[in-house]
Amino acid sequence: MKSVLYYVVTILFTLAYCVVFMLIFALTVPFDRQRAVLHRASRFWAKAIYAWPLWRVKVEGREHIEKGVPYVVTVNHQAMLDIPLMYVLPFNFKWVSKREVYRIPIFGMVLWMHGDIAIERGAASSTKKMVHEADEYLREGTSVIIFPEGTRTKDGRVHRFKEGAFLIAKSAGVGILPCVIEGTGSLLDGWRLRMPHSFTVRILPPVSAGEVASAEIKELAAEVNRRTTEAHEALRPDLYGNEKEK
Repeated sequence: MKSVLYYVVTILFTLAYCVVFMLIFALTVPFDRQRAVLHRASRFWAKAIYAWPLWRVKVEGREHIEKGVPYVVTVNHQAMLDIPLMYVLPFNFKWVSKREVYRIPIFGMVLWMHGDIAIERGAASSTKKMVHEADEYLREGTSVIIFPEGTRTKDGRVHRFKEGAFLIAKSAGVGILPCVIEGTGSLLDGWRLRMPHSFTVRILPPVSAGEVASAEIKELAAEVNRRTTEAHEALRPDLYGNEKEK
């Protein structure tokens, strides 16, 4: 019954809030190039998604964020609820999202209004366009966030990172802020939601712009993957054991 109630309330709230979001878009987009007002509206929606009495969101490592500095943010991917969870980050950012996500009703429209960055998998021209758009945002002081695994994990563990996030950081000359999430992937028990349940966002020390500039892209991807995997293993050692991915 609790799960049904959550689904109904969340769907109705999201549908109603979408109207509000469209109104904010119409009123602010002419003068708010970075869509900062819309981002704050998204943060409100995201907090509401997790504002359930039996759920707890824990954020660690806020001290690693330097105010006013744009980052390429990397985070492991467990479930769709990863997206609202990452709005705990206290700065404006844009998602890099697969083109097919934009075809999801309502959600795709919100991504478009938000000014997020689409990428077509397997298309070199799309990758170039993605890097260019991300570069423009970063130079304006807006961070970019990406799931470097490229898809959701099937076993809960962190898997190898693709190079897109690191291409962006190299091109823009910015640092990388690795983050680790845990809890979204284990939320569902069939169709039911686990209650009580906890979610963790762990913000790791950034890879500085200088380190990004001096390292090869493959080295960056491997290093950030290593840090992310170690941090996630500390949260969920039961997922790794002796089968840690080589």
